[in-house]
Amino acid sequence: MSNYTEKMVAELRAATPLNLEKAKAFASEFGLSHRSIISKAKQLGLDYEAQPKRAASKRVGPTKADLLDGIRKALTLPDREGDLTKAELESVLEHLA
Repeated sequence: MSNYTEKMVAELRAATPLNLEKAKAFASEFGLSHRSIISKAKQLGLDYEAQPKRAASKRVGPTKADLLDGIRKALTLPDREGDLTKAELESVLEHLA
């Protein structure tokens, strides 16, 4: 059994292309979630204009690689990429004691 009547489907078809704002308006009118409206529109093959995805926020501060590089330079360990080896960790512990 569908949650959508023929009248609801006709209203969705008349409002194409749908977007998030229209989907939320229909959701409150129909008593359904906006995600359900979007899903139904896609199922019916109606055009839906998705909002552009936001870019990920940039991190502020040093990265793990920066910290490891700093530890290696401070302890005069050989330059290389990747995590500290067991021998490098033992050297760190020796310098902390």
